Amino acid sequence: MASSVFLSALEKIGLPMNVSQKEPAGIEAPVDFSAALLWVDGDRELLTDLIAIFLEDCPRRLQELSQAVKEDNASGVRQAAHSLKGMVAGFKANSAHGIAAEMEVLGKGGDLSKAVGLLLTLNLEFSRVMNYLKVVTGEDRTDSR
Repeated sequence: MASSVFLSALEKIGLPMNVSQKEPAGIEAPVDFSAALLWVDGDRELLTDLIAIFLEDCPRRLQELSQAVKEDNASGVRQAAHSLKGMVAGFKANSAHGIAAEMEVLGKGGDLSKAVGLLLTLNLEFSRVMNYLKVVTGEDRTDSR
């Protein structure tokens, strides 16, 4: 998987890693897992279920947002961005939440001139969140083909 290749490459060139977060040292994890656990009153099973739902639904929502941007559909951008914002709120994925909120504001205002550039940033940040959650829950297993 790409994240494994990335981690291996970082290890080979000697960059320090924060192994518990699977992020290079100095880079904040995209999710505050401790805060997310508090959100569900420490119920790890519930949090794991919510993560599974998120991992299943998030790519569809990102596709909806991308399509709305492509079609210059401000209402669609607002709706999809609002959904994405809500999806990451409980995981305390502050950066992803903030970018989705920015996109939602663009949709509300009807001016999508900055939406394409922001969409790239949003997709990258949501990919970080999804990859992190896959690692944390053990969903990031490489196939043994």
